Amino acid sequence: MNKNLKIISFMFSFLFLVIISSLIYFLVFRSTYYSNHSLNKRISQERSKFIRGKILDRDGNVVAYTTEDGQKRIYPYGEALVHPIGYADIKYGMSGIENDMDEYLREPRGFISSIKSFFGYEDVHGSDVKLTIDSELQSYAYESLGNNKGAIVVMNPKTGEIYALVSKPSFDPNNLNEIWDSLIMEGTAPLYNRAINGKYPPGSTFKVITSASSIENIDGALNRKFKDDGFIDFNGVDKLYNQNRIAFGEMSLKDAFIRSSNVVFGNLALELGNSELKKYAERFYFNRDLDLKGLNVSNSYFPELNDHETGLIAQTGIGQGSILVTPINLALISSAIANNGIMMRPYIVDEVLNSYGDIINKCSKFILSKPIKCKTASIISSYMRGVVENNLSHISEFSSIKAAGKTGTADYKNGDEDGVPHSLFIGFAPYDNPKVSISVVVEGGGEGRGIASEISSNVMKKAIELIE
Repeated sequence: MNKNLKIISFMFSFLFLVIISSLIYFLVFRSTYYSNHSLNKRISQERSKFIRGKILDRDGNVVAYTTEDGQKRIYPYGEALVHPIGYADIKYGMSGIENDMDEYLREPRGFISSIKSFFGYEDVHGSDVKLTIDSELQSYAYESLGNNKGAIVVMNPKTGEIYALVSKPSFDPNNLNEIWDSLIMEGTAPLYNRAINGKYPPGSTFKVITSASSIENIDGALNRKFKDDGFIDFNGVDKLYNQNRIAFGEMSLKDAFIRSSNVVFGNLALELGNSELKKYAERFYFNRDLDLKGLNVSNSYFPELNDHETGLIAQTGIGQGSILVTPINLALISSAIANNGIMMRPYIVDEVLNSYGDIINKCSKFILSKPIKCKTASIISSYMRGVVENNLSHISEFSSIKAAGKTGTADYKNGDEDGVPHSLFIGFAPYDNPKVSISVVVEGGGEGRGIASEISSNVMKKAIELIE
């Protein structure tokens, strides 16, 4: 009898402990998740008490608002701005800024609102969210992509402010009910934010990082003459060629960068080794979480390889193989070079204001990383300027804004077949006092010196005209 009672007592004690533990877990660790969940009816009821706050661009232009009857959310810029802003819909939930800043948008905040509420004056408007986005530049960049798939990120390299965050294909959030079924069935994935979640081979844009690692780790790299016979022979069978199988002969690191020699940068990757190049890639935020308030950013990827995988190691030096990078990470790379080797934390939410215009939350600027020395950044900046002056002189807009940049032609597989290469460009302008940095990815756009460079020149020029 005593033995049975002990067993029963133990079982009840164990079950009680499980129940208490589960209760503590949900109250402490999951309460915020469930209280803010889009299916939580209490939150829906709370939202209905107030008119949702506005979302504003950097100049105060309204880019999202709710009608005074509280029945409809309006997006004046439609598909051009939907990826950074997102949408808020009773039936389809929320995304983007609308989702992440919901706690501010859905109800009044701030001291004045609290005082008025105390005295019985109910504020019916939620707080407003002001972004760093320039709506005119965003629309211009969106149109610049034309009918191509891809992404554009424009930012201030000295502060981290994001001026434009474009992804195509897109959709109009003003009529979700009519288009939702087609959106989720659409093969081009218009709901997908390519600017922060798209992962692409960086191609020759990665030679910026290979150069930085070589300058800081290989003695005499700046004064050395590199031999380029047009290919690297790994085992008598597998070879790494330059584009169009050109042999450049002897040249300096700067000339190799400007001419985008796969042979030189493949050999540099082998000389550095996988671990050293991986370390520098991670300094530039590969394999690391990137916090962008308001948006969920995917991680860029750099592989860990064995020493005997020489072909794959060489491929990483030229931005091929299994390396993958997001467009926003590419913009951070160009920003760090432009900003003397300092990578600022990117941000898109500038401040939160209550309906009386009081600032109740302000974004603070801070340094995200210092991946390379100031001197190294200065050297690579001059290389990037050389790329524009020597290879992109056919694009007049680059000359007028004194731009610096690096092109990329990224090969990839489309199933078992070779796809049309992606066209990439990263850069900044003006060279002597950078005000904007950019990354452009055009899926299947061909050579980087083509469409991606042309789009970049126009968008950077427009950005400099618009942003003081």
